[in-house]
Amino acid sequence: KNRPILAELADSESEAAVAHSAFYETAMTYRKAVGPPEAYYREAIQYVAYTSLADLSQEERYNLATDLSLAALTGDGVFNFGEVVTAPALQCLEGTDLYYLVELLSAGARGDVLGFQRVADSNSAAIQMQPSLVSRAEAVKEKITLLALVNMVFERPSLERTLSFEDIAERIVVPLDKVEWVIMRALSLKLIKGTMDQVEQTVDVTWVMPRVLDNKQMSELATRFGEWAVKVSKTKDYMVRHDVCYIYMIVFS
Repeated sequence: KNRPILAELADSESEAAVAHSAFYETAMTYRKAVGPPEAYYREAIQYVAYTSLADLSQEERYNLATDLSLAALTGDGVFNFGEVVTAPALQCLEGTDLYYLVELLSAGARGDVLGFQRVADSNSAAIQMQPSLVSRAEAVKEKITLLALVNMVFERPSLERTLSFEDIAERIVVPLDKVEWVIMRALSLKLIKGTMDQVEQTVDVTWVMPRVLDNKQMSELATRFGEWAVKVSKTKDYMVRHDVCYIYMIVFS
């Protein structure tokens, strides 16, 4: 709702970017001070979009990358980790003692529960130095579990999205008796849409949350589109052949 006002203050695209950058920097700084982390995340993502990182000092880039990573991991309702992992702002953490934050986000974006746990275990001492991660450890664990379910659905072809509780339990690494709760939680958060059969212990997913994909996921999606195009082409050829046969029968009957 602030964009029309900001646009009026700028006469050119470059001036608009400067105005937006200044606005979101102020909003981001305020949210860092008062919270909550999900509000900081929303403002910081916008700030990064309108700001040239070359204009920031190394310390500013480092602090921004750290705060953005922590906000993504701990913020309520922040599930689009791909949006953060692909952000150039996080590159400055490479080779630093906080690079594990990028590794945690990358594992979360893939829905890799075991990979996330390995990174967490190998950096447990460093994680203990981050109060936000310690205080919201259970919430972060729940988020990674939900992202594992989202990725499991995404990895399936659209016609093969009836998932058994047993397969889900294995993929998201939870006991079988906890699967129903995870599905209900994902449905309530609108990460997926579908229907659950508690008797058959299956869930039929009709929609999955859209999100930013990494290169590997984009490649898999492209392959799936290719397979879909082949099926459409075969169906079209089948319909054409049968229509021709039907017309021939009408004409010569």
